[in-house]
Amino acid sequence: MPKGHRPALVRIMDAVDKVLVNICAVALALMVMVCLVAIFYRYILGNALSWTEELTRYLMIFVGMFGTSLALLRDEHVGFNTIVNKMPEKLKRVANVVSYVLIGTLASVIAYEGFKWTLNSGMATAQILPIKMWIPMSCIPLGGILLFAVSLTKIISELGGSDKC
Repeated sequence: MPKGHRPALVRIMDAVDKVLVNICAVALALMVMVCLVAIFYRYILGNALSWTEELTRYLMIFVGMFGTSLALLRDEHVGFNTIVNKMPEKLKRVANVVSYVLIGTLASVIAYEGFKWTLNSGMATAQILPIKMWIPMSCIPLGGILLFAVSLTKIISELGGSDKC
């Protein structure tokens, strides 16, 4: 299908894909740099930095929450497809829809509980870094919302008979 005639949902998800790839790449690069700085200070200079472990932890949670949505969007997530691949096409679509409904349900619980958890953190400050805890904690409800949106998009794609979304 020519690029100008693709459904709006596919174009939106392509844009989300590009943004997520860039965000996750930057976060992973930061995580590597922080780890290298920590190693350099600890083993070369003999003086460990206290903030590197906490920042690396927050970056890892960030990448995990947003990378999950990216993996689902690209169908690159871990899955057990042996049985599903042997099913007729219609039954395969039903199995996929059920899977995406379950993922969407879990994502909505993560978003809801993550939102409550983030609100309950109030204005607490991180243990070492001089940031408010709602900042790193907000990636949990945001990641849940994004995962829910991707699963909803996948459901629409499966019900519409489209292979790409």
